[in-house]
Amino acid sequence: MTTVEWALLAAAVVYICLLAVALKYPRVREHWTRERRETLQLLLSAAVFLLLFFLLWYASATLDWPDAVTITVWVCAFAFAGLVLVGVFAPQGVRIRFEKKKDSVAADDDED
Repeated sequence: MTTVEWALLAAAVVYICLLAVALKYPRVREHWTRERRETLQLLLSAAVFLLLFFLLWYASATLDWPDAVTITVWVCAFAFAGLVLVGVFAPQGVRIRFEKKKDSVAADDDED
């Protein structure tokens, strides 16, 4: 693909994404409940996703990948090694603790 085709494809994807947001929130700031910082984070997350998508597509189109069986064997080997490492270094498991939101803490205080 030429540079012009890439630019047109990127512009079309951006246009479709903006069209989807515009259809859901027609009166912009009145219906959009998120802060500007959250909006920027959403847009940057979408941009990173699109960049990774296009890079993976370009890599799969240009590189000569090994056979599917070879890839499957290596993925299984890495998954097994990862499970062994987790079993050795974290036998109790991995626990993720989430922070409580301020609204939920305030709601709990009101109930008492």
